[in-house]
Amino acid sequence: MLRSVYQSGILTLLNAAGSHPLQLWAVVQPVSVEAARIAVERDSDIGENVVTLASSDLASTYISCPKTASEKLGMKLPYMFLLIKSTDGPFGFEVEALDSQGTVRRLRASSFEARARIEDGIGIVPLRLDEDCWNYLTLDIALLLEGAFGTSYRETSRVTFHANAKLRLVGFADRIVPEDQLPAELRLYITKTS
Repeated sequence: MLRSVYQSGILTLLNAAGSHPLQLWAVVQPVSVEAARIAVERDSDIGENVVTLASSDLASTYISCPKTASEKLGMKLPYMFLLIKSTDGPFGFEVEALDSQGTVRRLRASSFEARARIEDGIGIVPLRLDEDCWNYLTLDIALLLEGAFGTSYRETSRVTFHANAKLRLVGFADRIVPEDQLPAELRLYITKTS
């Protein structure tokens, strides 16, 4: 998908403030799961649109980029950053990355895991988000691959976010980008007053 695109600086995959935030994403929301919902809606804390993922079955309610299983993202930038808000229920996301051995590795971060481990070829890490507020996270995918599998990073093939959370921004960068150094249009501005 992006393999032939020049990649430098910051590239965003999801900006909920944009006109079509899920344009690049497959949206999987089963009708058989009661209260499963994926929606672009206004968040009262920031006064902007966010992507809400909510479901009693986190495994079957998700968004994934690229849209089709046969496509590969081809993202060469090694740092993934996101603006995310925890909601009720468990939450998780996965990154599939191609390594120096030509193997697609999976890295999973989730709120319901208690310890980091390798299981069935998947690098699993616990994820703890501050509740009732927005969190800015940066993942060094190259460092995680090296630590979990002893291999080097080539590119990210796929990114999947499961229920339950609100997403404002998902992007990649060629370096760690502190939140206050994001371009103004990507920053989070809290409008709610208590």
